[in-house]
Amino acid sequence: MSSLRTSLISTSSELEALREPWGELLAKSATNEVMQGPIWLINWWRVYGKEQGRELCSLAMHLDGRLVGLAPMCKHRVGPLSMQRIEFLGSGEDEEHETCSEYIGLLAERGYEQAVANAFGEALEGDLITPWDEIDLTAMSSEAVISPLLARAMGKATLYEVIGGAPFVTLPSSWDDYLASLPSSRRYLIRRSLKAWEKWAGGPPVLKRVEREEELESALEMLSALHEERWQEVGHGGAFASPLFHEFHRKTMRELFHAGALWLNWLEVEGEPVAASYSIIWNNQVRFYQSGRKLDLPKKVRAGLVIHVCAIRESIEAGYSHYDFLAGTTRYKMQLANNVRPLMRLSRSRPSLRSKLQKLSMTGVGLGKLVRNEVRNRLAKR
Repeated sequence: MSSLRTSLISTSSELEALREPWGELLAKSATNEVMQGPIWLINWWRVYGKEQGRELCSLAMHLDGRLVGLAPMCKHRVGPLSMQRIEFLGSGEDEEHETCSEYIGLLAERGYEQAVANAFGEALEGDLITPWDEIDLTAMSSEAVISPLLARAMGKATLYEVIGGAPFVTLPSSWDDYLASLPSSRRYLIRRSLKAWEKWAGGPPVLKRVEREEELESALEMLSALHEERWQEVGHGGAFASPLFHEFHRKTMRELFHAGALWLNWLEVEGEPVAASYSIIWNNQVRFYQSGRKLDLPKKVRAGLVIHVCAIRESIEAGYSHYDFLAGTTRYKMQLANNVRPLMRLSRSRPSLRSKLQKLSMTGVGLGKLVRNEVRNRLAKR
């Protein structure tokens, strides 16, 4: 049995009260990802917590009064049978509102990963967060120390899946070293794109960035407009068309700015923004999150690629260790990255009549037969 004291966090006020020890725990963890922290996830709960009938069911693990583990989670009903599903905060939104939070997961103080994973597994088997029918923990980094420990602690019935990849750049000490880490075709693409920009714009690209709090609102609207324009070519309104998504980032950007973690930048030509990028600087790493660009540019002017090239160069100059594109192996990310990190998902269904009905409803097997068999089995055990 785990020696940790595990308690249920079921109200917003309890979650808010954890902000300071949560931040301290994040800094002492082996992951220290911004999307596992209170800035991102408390704001997520404020905006998304009231949607889909969610109930807060986070788990806090203490040792001698010190927070050493945290599972920021909630549950809500899904599917035609209203299955009670447990998910990490930052995940499980309807597609049109999803934030695509990455590297979320179980948080543990360095050295206590096994104890925290064990405590989590014991809580699942106990009655602390019942009732639940299934648990779906997604967007976890496969490189996190706690991930395989958590998979084992959740039991043999747990499904471990690789669900995609997150391209990133391991930043060297110089720009030339970065270029040397890429195949010759990609180096040529970068140099050709920079030359095409200079020829069109009349000079080299220069990143501008939000430097004052009063610039935030207009910069967010600029990013939203450019993002929407980028997605119009495929008949989509873009992520910021969701009022929930927009409100979440309005709140979160402000807190990130005060924490010195927001990097909202853009490229201008003749005073007009043509590309924008929203990144977060955390734990000496850059996490690129969202972007937008104008479409009515000359064919060879790759504004979306150029803004990342500029950001990577500035990240090298600032001494950051990584430039991470987060999830999605889209073409431009793979052209600039020199590594890919697998993302994983852990899921498990609890043995119950409801979960069996859910599975059969997905496979088309007769529900009446299952109910009859289940009733007979239960009567036979009496």
